[in-house]
Amino acid sequence: MDRRSTLYNAPAVVDGSSMTLRFLGSGGAFSRQYGTTCSLVTFPGGERWLIDCGRQAPDQLWDAGLDWHEIDGQIVTHVHGDHIFGLEDFAFQRYYQASGEVSAIMCGGPRPRFLAHSAVRDEVWESLAASLRYLKVGDNPRAGTFDSYFEMIEPHAWEQPGQNPWRHSETFTLNGHQIVARESEHVPGKPSCSLEIEVGQGDRIAWWSGDCTVDAGFLAAIEPRTTIYFHDCTFTDYPGQVHGAFSLLEKLPKSVRDKMVLMHHEDDIEDHRAQVEALGFRVGLPDQVYDLVTGRRVD
Repeated sequence: MDRRSTLYNAPAVVDGSSMTLRFLGSGGAFSRQYGTTCSLVTFPGGERWLIDCGRQAPDQLWDAGLDWHEIDGQIVTHVHGDHIFGLEDFAFQRYYQASGEVSAIMCGGPRPRFLAHSAVRDEVWESLAASLRYLKVGDNPRAGTFDSYFEMIEPHAWEQPGQNPWRHSETFTLNGHQIVARESEHVPGKPSCSLEIEVGQGDRIAWWSGDCTVDAGFLAAIEPRTTIYFHDCTFTDYPGQVHGAFSLLEKLPKSVRDKMVLMHHEDDIEDHRAQVEALGFRVGLPDQVYDLVTGRRVD
């Protein structure tokens, strides 16, 4: 029996219009117990996309019983190792190898799609180019480009720059759903985005923080149309905070807390769980599945 088949626990099927998010890993950059945060989004038509693809993603996907060739695309929030270091493995395997009915890119197979804010995309290629550009075409040994490996999804709308030189937000269409990549405050001066993922009918969204500090006013403003929030969380306060400090998250309105799943947390999350759940938060853990339309956990 395939080892993966004994490990794979398929997400519950709610109905044909559901969208689900499954945590493959839910911990922070240095987590050993919960794995770095990587999530599998399944669209109503069955397409599977990853939100961020960190250094542990290849093993996380294997443990979930999935192959790289079963992933239709990648959504990236920003460039740090726990969010993109699995992309080289993904790109090379899809380029050189076939699996099932999916041919290798080099033999005419489909390129997986890629979605990220243009400022983030530039940094992703800057990080990956040192390895991925070495494709020999004719006499050129460095003919590889980002487009050699991925089909880029381009934004169809955007907001003008705010405090930074890049666009404040970019809006994409993916499988009939609008996705807004909106700049957020993470490391000062670094492109980093949260995601607003259209779900169901109307303007309802699921919100994903990527990595960012707590913007209480914004989170409260979008609450009426938000089915579920996923926010990175830390219990360590320090000057120059770059993540969602729990000391600020706990002050959010109850209507926001009741919809929020805390992820990208440290390995000490169980030490704080009683306090977290008493305030209405949920704790994101590997293999949990959430219906993005209803905001409910369904696994």
